[in-house]
Amino acid sequence: MSLKSFHRFFVVLCLALFAFTGYWASGGNPTALKTPWLLWSSLAGAAASVAYFVWHVRSVRLPA
Repeated sequence: MSLKSFHRFFVVLCLALFAFTGYWASGGNPTALKTPWLLWSSLAGAAASVAYFVWHVRSVRLPA
């Protein structure tokens, strides 16, 4: 696995963790406790991760 591929995998993994954290913060935890600041933080992190991933894919091309 090349460094570029690993980097993309790591960004997608971070996006998945942001999604899980957002789900957990919206009441998907065992106590159904809602944590709005964590929800908004995870949504902001997910948006930043998506923007970074798109920028990274456009700026660094993998050989075919």
